[in-house]
Amino acid sequence: MRVDDGVSVKVTEEFCLFCFQVLLAELQDQLAPSFDVPDLVASAKVLGLFVTWQLPEAKLRGCIGTFRPVKLEGALAEFALQSSLTDRRFRPVVLEEVPLLSCRVSVLHSFEPCQDAYDWEIGTHGVRIDFTVVASRLCPCSATLYSATFLPEVMVEHGMSHEVAIDKLVRKAGYRGRCDDGLIESIDATRFQSSIKEVSYDDVADRLSGGLT
Repeated sequence: MRVDDGVSVKVTEEFCLFCFQVLLAELQDQLAPSFDVPDLVASAKVLGLFVTWQLPEAKLRGCIGTFRPVKLEGALAEFALQSSLTDRRFRPVVLEEVPLLSCRVSVLHSFEPCQDAYDWEIGTHGVRIDFTVVASRLCPCSATLYSATFLPEVMVEHGMSHEVAIDKLVRKAGYRGRCDDGLIESIDATRFQSSIKEVSYDDVADRLSGGLT
């Protein structure tokens, strides 16, 4: 996978190790770590990035990222903390939980507009949907924009069909009305791919200075 400035970026164990180091440094009030990859990779601009934390049995503990182009090192540190400490769906991770966690880093690439809401492949693409709903026919100027995303692995891990995935995305976006044919036809969908690496705390424990025992 190549990014805007021509640098080849493949997600490796070092990315997840860095996220663990950043989280432990924050929780233990230590100095921020350095990202142990070549400078050309650390400073690369990627088109999208997500950091996901999970507990055993793939129980989600936090996930935050962006679809904006970002510099890799700074964004990885930022989202390692945001996803573990400020995801509003969950309470902040505490130090005692860290040995139970796994970390997944997803670097997004190959963004393409979909011809319709179902124009993407399960196991290959993630999908982002955007749609607008007018509040009232009497006041078409008042409208609400909805948006939601599933990373490529989500549909596979939960055994979703295209139809189920789009319905769940509509609900994830916060829309509570009918998910009928008219709404689905109004969806602007974007598909994308990702380079992914996931490691558990145990996988990198011997490489974590200031880790837990």
